[in-house]
Amino acid sequence: MGQWAAPLRIARRTARRSLGRTLLVAALIGLPVLAATWLGIVLKSASPSGETLANNTIGRADGRLDVTQYGKLQVPPGQEMLYGEPPPAAGHDKAVRTPSTFDPSPLLPAGTKLARLFVDSGMVEVRVPDSKTTVTLLTGDGANPLTTGTVKLDKGRLPAKADEVAISPSLADKLGQTNTVESTNGKSYAVVGIARMLTTQSTPAIFATPDSTLNEVDPTRTVQYLVDLPDSADANQLSTDLVNQGLFLLPRATIIDPPPDPYGTTADDIGPYAAMALVIGFGILEIVLLAGTAFAVGARRQTRELGLVMAAGGTPGDVRRIVVMQGLFAGLVGVAGGLAIAGIAAFSAKPVWERMTDSIFTAWQIPWGTIVAIALLGLGAGLAAAVVPAITAGRQAPMAALSGRFTVTAKAARIRIAAIVLLAGGLVCVFAGSAMIAAALRSARHSPLGQEATATPSGPVALVLLGITASVIALVWMLPSLVVKVAGLARSLPLSGRMAMRDAARHRHRTGPATAAIMMAVAGTAAVAFAASNSIAADAAQYTAAGHQGDAVVRFTGDESGGITYTPQLASQLAGSLPVRKQYELGYVQLANTKANQYGYTPVLAVATPENGSGMTGMPLQAADPAFVERFGEYGAKVAAAMRDGKVVVPDVKLALGQKVAMHNDDEDKYLKNLDAVSFGPPPRVQFFRDTALISPDTARQLGTINVSEVHFELTREPTKDELAAVARTLGTDQALQVEKGYQSPARLFLIGIVLAATVVTLLGVAISVSLSAAEGRADLATLAAIGAPPRRRRSLAAAQAWVLGQLGCVLGVGVGALYGYTAHAAFGSPHFVVPWAEIGGIVVVVPLFAGLLAWLLTRSRLPMVSRID
Repeated sequence: MGQWAAPLRIARRTARRSLGRTLLVAALIGLPVLAATWLGIVLKSASPSGETLANNTIGRADGRLDVTQYGKLQVPPGQEMLYGEPPPAAGHDKAVRTPSTFDPSPLLPAGTKLARLFVDSGMVEVRVPDSKTTVTLLTGDGANPLTTGTVKLDKGRLPAKADEVAISPSLADKLGQTNTVESTNGKSYAVVGIARMLTTQSTPAIFATPDSTLNEVDPTRTVQYLVDLPDSADANQLSTDLVNQGLFLLPRATIIDPPPDPYGTTADDIGPYAAMALVIGFGILEIVLLAGTAFAVGARRQTRELGLVMAAGGTPGDVRRIVVMQGLFAGLVGVAGGLAIAGIAAFSAKPVWERMTDSIFTAWQIPWGTIVAIALLGLGAGLAAAVVPAITAGRQAPMAALSGRFTVTAKAARIRIAAIVLLAGGLVCVFAGSAMIAAALRSARHSPLGQEATATPSGPVALVLLGITASVIALVWMLPSLVVKVAGLARSLPLSGRMAMRDAARHRHRTGPATAAIMMAVAGTAAVAFAASNSIAADAAQYTAAGHQGDAVVRFTGDESGGITYTPQLASQLAGSLPVRKQYELGYVQLANTKANQYGYTPVLAVATPENGSGMTGMPLQAADPAFVERFGEYGAKVAAAMRDGKVVVPDVKLALGQKVAMHNDDEDKYLKNLDAVSFGPPPRVQFFRDTALISPDTARQLGTINVSEVHFELTREPTKDELAAVARTLGTDQALQVEKGYQSPARLFLIGIVLAATVVTLLGVAISVSLSAAEGRADLATLAAIGAPPRRRRSLAAAQAWVLGQLGCVLGVGVGALYGYTAHAAFGSPHFVVPWAEIGGIVVVVPLFAGLLAWLLTRSRLPMVSRID
């Protein structure tokens, strides 16, 4: 026989004849190809490169010109074309110009055209019905053709005058049917168009001209221009010359083809890529396991046909080539189908993906290199899935194959010592790496960065990934033997259960890989459950409450910051709009007749203290009613008693008995008075307790005046929507009032999503294995029917097989997911290892039972009669 011609024809004919199994394997290969291709197209189009990026960034211009306030810039060698603005050169850090009024034309070649690029110019407040809202302001020369393509114009035109604006669709929805925008400074602007930013398109935004009065111009801020250079100009040489004038030119060619990163990839960047490689590798392994199971069953059903090949002079190599070519055919169908469906899904639902990524696709970006790699991985997965069944089929004796018998392993299963050692080593690596990550996090939190610091060093992360990989390989290695060991415990099960366990043990070539695939799929969902639960626990532990549970809190920041100014009348009006039992006022202590400084800040009294747990050596003095403070448990009662005695209470500071602390203005070094102080250790995680010293109002008035900074309303019940709307109308914004409800965990929705995901992946693996079991064991089922077994027996057998595989796969998957979770608990800084019992219970108990029930419902009651030869 020829080397490949005959095996190729036989494999193609077999693939067409067994179309169901071929399509099943193709679907297993095609689904990941579809998902990866779709994701690559969507993400690449949302973050384009090359000419598309240049069009989005600078439109039709030849480059972007940054005019800085400095006279000369410093550009390190090899970094001349970086996107960021270079720092000032040594000795040129003094401002020599006002960028917003400087005309760069004399420094550019004759005939150069300029236009102001749309840039983020800060946040502005505008009025909407019944309140006000904060939006992003973008200013630029919208009427200049050079800016075409840098924003998306949906309707109308971009502004050309100072009293004109264009607004984003999200802001238009808030404003309603109006043709003007009114700012909080009392000026109105005509709306001439609807436009969106190309990125973060859903953000409420206003587009205005550079001379708009919506916002004050920062005289030190760098101004960016789009430049259209004459054909004779050399952009690279011009960029070098302009650096010595304090201007920076980014040519279009640099955006299209950026230089390599001069800093390269550091060790700290390896972690995410290692995790990504691990996920991709496990995904491919799962495909190989499931598809390999299908090929193994297919090879057994082809036993007589393969026997004829050997009887006609074929070699074991020819048999292996036939099975391998079936894997190639299935891979080709899966890859081609996945690529085609991914393209259709991406191109036909463009608006959906734009909303999902919050970006506008100005042109489709196809990552051809990534797609080719994905296709090759899919084909490789199909071939790899067929390798082991092909080797097994090639070892069959011709006479046994012609009689339709396929050797079933009868010897006792042994779990390899090497697999146990590999599993133990993997667990040690996981626990050791997690301990290192936890130690690094504790060290980071004791650094000046404070309590919100995080740390994920690359070395321990790599050690954890190595440990998890070793554990998974060990479990996959020992699973066929483990299935046999578990089957030996089935003596107490009903008849269907015993038969299912016996079938799983006899055909561990099928059940082992299928269970391993279920384990790995469930491990992913379980890992997410553990990680999210520990992340939620860490967030809950770090949550700082605004006030007492159930209270409504309003903070006043004063006119100088554009906030709300406190007045007794305003507080009374708010109390009348809410179901208030009692009202408490908190405020900073100031010296009498203190005036604001040149920056608009009014100094407050501060307390000089030793260093506290957060590294602070002083904190502002705040007055609060002791009756309000004593509502906060045992700590609050101690603080309230000390405040009534006229003492200053300092949080988390070591003080000697009877020690005094010095009062001073927080912008001066002059000390004014010493007061008795006391500390009761770390305070509760309530905002006004942390980083402020507390004093009673009576004692505070002996020092100066109290500037009320926040009001806490003790409520009788939760406010209604109408009451909250009334407060928003009074304050002019719906963001000033906060009702303290404690940390709000998203665990309920998370539970539903995790259980559904685990159900889907488990049912996929179980369905494949049970259907293949039914196909391979049709002769056994026919024998059962011949001796009088009722249809429910066949259904019960299928349900038992589904439950056995699902149960074992889910239990092992949860164990692997727990390894990820243990590391996540250390990385997130969770106070303890949180086990999401509800999610785990649903995965371990409910999902296998549901798989068994579904198998019972979908199993056919009547089977075609087949002959039993072996």
